[in-house]
Formats: sequence, structure tokens, C-alpha cells
Amino acid sequence: MARKGYMLKMRTKLFLTLILLSYFLFVFIQQSFEMQTQQNSINQLQDEISEVQHENELLTRQIEQTKSREYIEKIARERLGWVKEGETIFIEKND
Repeated sequence: MARKGYMLKMRTKLFLTLILLSYFLFVFIQQSFEMQTQQNSINQLQDEISEVQHENELLTRQIEQTKSREYIEKIARERLGWVKEGETIFIEKND
């Protein structure tokens, strides 16, 4: 006598297939949202990096400028009131 295999009804197969497809669709949509969130985060960080790099370039230029003789002379004149030999300085008198 041959053993009879277990047969699922067509409705049960359709229901299990629908559940399986629903699960994969849910996971796919969830992953899509997560990827979009991660991409937004990456874009924001890249913007921050470019801003910091720009600020770094400005500071580097400023550091290089402070090493120049003209800058040192300008600061000495403005902040310390230094004058070159032979120059006359005029001071305004406030009432």
C-alpha cells in the first residue's frame, strides 16, 4: 500500500504565499526607509565636513598671514601704537 503524501488545499497555499509576500514587502519597505534615513544622515555629515574644511582653509590662510612682516607691523601700529623712526603720530583729543 502506497503512502499518501500530505496535500495542502489551494486556499491554504495561497494564504501562506500571501503571508510570505506580505512579510517580504514589509521588510523591504522598512529597509527602504532606513536607507533613506541613513542617506540623509550621510548628506548632512558631508555638508558639515565641507563647512569645516572651508573654515580650516580660512584659518590656515589667517595663520600664514600672521607670519608676514606686513601683518606684524600693522598689529604693532594698531594695538601698541608703535611708529617708525622719523614718523609723527597724531592723537585726537576727545572733548
